[in-house]
Amino acid sequence: MILRRDVDVEAFGKMAALPPDMSPFQIGTRGVLDGVGFSLLGRVKIGWQDGTWNEWFMVTEDARKGWLAEAQGFFAACFERPLEHEGRPVINRDLATWKPKPGERVNVGERAWEVVDVKHTICLGSEGELPFLANRGRKALAIDLEGAGGFASLEIHQNEGRLYQGRYAGWDELKLENTRPLEGW
Repeated sequence: MILRRDVDVEAFGKMAALPPDMSPFQIGTRGVLDGVGFSLLGRVKIGWQDGTWNEWFMVTEDARKGWLAEAQGFFAACFERPLEHEGRPVINRDLATWKPKPGERVNVGERAWEVVDVKHTICLGSEGELPFLANRGRKALAIDLEGAGGFASLEIHQNEGRLYQGRYAGWDELKLENTRPLEGW
């Protein structure tokens, strides 16, 4: 594993290759989201108490960095949003002490969202290019939010948060190319 910070590269350790799963995606898969092309550059395999899912790191043709998550046949595309706006937090909760519960309402910026899921997660492995170090065993709290017009997800790792906002997308809508062939599909 290597960690790239701007032009500097640092060796960080070794990780076994992730075994293939039933994902049709692979590093190098290309697609279209809202009329803008994207490429998948890396993957994080996430585990939790009841299963696993993949999160694919994508970069769009207009240089935005985001994620395409796949779980149980659903695809969710999202992009990171700042946790502060004009020096003020955009979430009306203290991330170090918040104990979120499904059904709870929370404001993100001026919009109200509902907590729909809370999971303690662990990184089972990663591959390719990623925007942060996703070493095996990395633990986080994943909080999924739904609101008018989409979803948001907040990841809290070591009392620091990352906020992602996006929407669900359909297979046909994504116009995917260079997918991994799956036997019987």
